[in-house]
Amino acid sequence: MASNTGIDTYIIKTVEWCNLNCTYCYFYNGQDTSFSGRPKHMSREVLAAVVPKIIEHCQAHNISEVQLVMHGGEPLLQSKDDYQYMMAEFDAIQRAGINVVWKCTTNAVTLTEEWAELLADRRVFLGVSIDGTKEVHDSMRVDHAGRGSYDRVVKGLKTAQRWESKGLSVGTISVINPSESGAQTYQHLRSLGIRNINLVLPEANYVQTLPEDQPAGSHGETLKEIFDAWVQEDNNTVNIGFFRDVIRAVSGLPSYSDQFGSAPVNVAVIETDGSIQPTDNFRACADGMTDLGLNIFTHAFEDLLEHPFFAHCNQQQGSIPTECSGCKFLEICGGGRVTHRYSEADGFSRKSVHCQSLYSLFEHVNQTLGSHGLRREVA
Repeated sequence: MASNTGIDTYIIKTVEWCNLNCTYCYFYNGQDTSFSGRPKHMSREVLAAVVPKIIEHCQAHNISEVQLVMHGGEPLLQSKDDYQYMMAEFDAIQRAGINVVWKCTTNAVTLTEEWAELLADRRVFLGVSIDGTKEVHDSMRVDHAGRGSYDRVVKGLKTAQRWESKGLSVGTISVINPSESGAQTYQHLRSLGIRNINLVLPEANYVQTLPEDQPAGSHGETLKEIFDAWVQEDNNTVNIGFFRDVIRAVSGLPSYSDQFGSAPVNVAVIETDGSIQPTDNFRACADGMTDLGLNIFTHAFEDLLEHPFFAHCNQQQGSIPTECSGCKFLEICGGGRVTHRYSEADGFSRKSVHCQSLYSLFEHVNQTLGSHGLRREVA
């Protein structure tokens, strides 16, 4: 990214509903209910209004590249005609001299050959949500009738993979689930031909707590097992961004993770009704927390950047919780992701609910690198 002073990532909520009903979903099964009052689809008027505002903001902050993320709900529930209209409108950003990196997060249930071709044509980075084996995936990622989605997701994933040689970049997004070993999760994802794996800690805090069968620290054990399986395979074509960020951090290099550390979160979310909001992980904290009264038709992205809540959250991302004082991984972790620290009584000043998992993982990676003479000493 070219700038830390402005917003360089835009999450476009093209669709405000989903064909799945994942049990851990912070968007639809969390603290926030604002989605229920918004249109199910983003109108063309909203899409057209977004483009000049992004260009204006980038030019004001000398930002030469932006990430545009198609998100939902489920973004592939957008009509293909509206998708093509959106792409034509957003071409104006590229014409303004700003490089555009397109990403799409999908459950892949409705991913057809036609969709794959459209996405490949724009060289989209596609993230398919799949949590591991059929058993563990279907225990969480169900549809509104309670049926598992694994078979439909794998079908969509395989469709996408057929277009990798034609411009489509395909990876997976897996929410860590300690109910199966990390080795099983890794081996299963690799058996599906996945080389770009994104691992995500469950979006939880002191209000939206972890499930009773997933006690604090258990996700760290699973992550360590995945890390060991990755190291053992020793295949440099397999990328796990989360681990590469941990390795960089433990080695004393800058880390750009959005799950730990102190990097600012310069992300804008555009809702289907044109609302401009900060990153929607805050929906796991309190109902309406992200509703700042800003809208694409009446406000600029500068208004979001300068909003006290947006600034406060970025400052909190760089602040140190008192509970973390004296921790040897403090410089690396920074107290964890700010939304994982939230409690009604203390706001964002607590340590991450994933503290034990992160500490355990940092310790394990630190020791592993040390055994190969590849890192500085973290004592």
